[in-house]
Amino acid sequence: MTFELVYRSSKGNKNYWTTKHHFTRKESDHYQWETIQRMNTEFPQLKFNYPTLFANKKIERFYYLDLESKNLRKLVPNKPKSSSVNVSNEDYQSPLKSKDRKYYAIAIDIDNERHYFNTNKEIFIKEFGEQVRRWKELDKAIATANAIRSNKKVLAQYPELKPLANYVVNLKTGVVVWPDNVSLVKENDTDQITIDNPVIMLMKLEQLQGQLTQHFSDNNKFPVNDRRDSIKLAQINFEKFNAQKTFEALSYLVTVMSQKQLIDKLLKSYDKGLLQDYLHTIELANLESFDADSFAKHLQLMRQDRRQVKNLALILDVLARNIDLKEILRQLLQEPSLKNQYHYRHKETGKLLLRFLDSNSEEPLPEDGRGGEV
Repeated sequence: MTFELVYRSSKGNKNYWTTKHHFTRKESDHYQWETIQRMNTEFPQLKFNYPTLFANKKIERFYYLDLESKNLRKLVPNKPKSSSVNVSNEDYQSPLKSKDRKYYAIAIDIDNERHYFNTNKEIFIKEFGEQVRRWKELDKAIATANAIRSNKKVLAQYPELKPLANYVVNLKTGVVVWPDNVSLVKENDTDQITIDNPVIMLMKLEQLQGQLTQHFSDNNKFPVNDRRDSIKLAQINFEKFNAQKTFEALSYLVTVMSQKQLIDKLLKSYDKGLLQDYLHTIELANLESFDADSFAKHLQLMRQDRRQVKNLALILDVLARNIDLKEILRQLLQEPSLKNQYHYRHKETGKLLLRFLDSNSEEPLPEDGRGGEV
């Protein structure tokens, strides 16, 4: 009998584990096990070896497919003998006797037995005791564990282990707390990727391989709507604020600015011409026969007209010093998105797409949906 590993999504889609170590919906290249027992035994190691691919997958959605009967039944993986996989162990007994709250230690699994790191000798030891280095802060333990992964002296003592074999464990619960299921190497470690440090290169390559395998998988082609920090769309009154009205305002501003020289000249006429006429009239007037009321009324009207010209001249003067309208018009004229008509970049593709718009076209579409050779 032969069995395959299947993960069913919330939508019911079946995703099969492949011989190339990723999930697929295709009907080929599925990895096959001879017995269910062997699949259950190897499943925890798969989760450890490919944490990115298994990160967001729930254990209750995994099944095994009996190829003979075509029956799909839930997978019941064996509990791991070691702590290579981040699962709790109900039978775990904490080796801690002290009460200093230093719960975190670095460990590796050798022959299915946990060995703890001794920082003084830079080796992993099987017997737990005071010589085992422990941390109260998880981030400090992770920093040391991450450094071990690029320490040639330490790695040379364990050539049979992968560079990513060490992990951080909570001694109180026995649960592996690092690496998590998202990132095996810190993001800021990219500056260590050099030819002189091949260990880091291999670590990054393995991390990238997991990310890209998931990225190119069939599962990743479908959008996921699970964002908690959803984008909040701004509420804009497009009746009041829109591109056309904005351009109308720009057009009005350009039109007014085009009258700036005339307005400046008019202001000078009020200040150096009309005002002098009124002052000269006062100078020559016989005050006994002078119609002061009518004169004051006309002077007031003249000054009110002059105030409107001056206010406009002041605003236009500030705008002229701070806004380059010529450059604004130049850039808008060169902006291709504001041209009247869109032009297809690729002639054959454009020909195909225009046929989509013309439902009455009798010319058949190509079977592959492409618009000619690129």
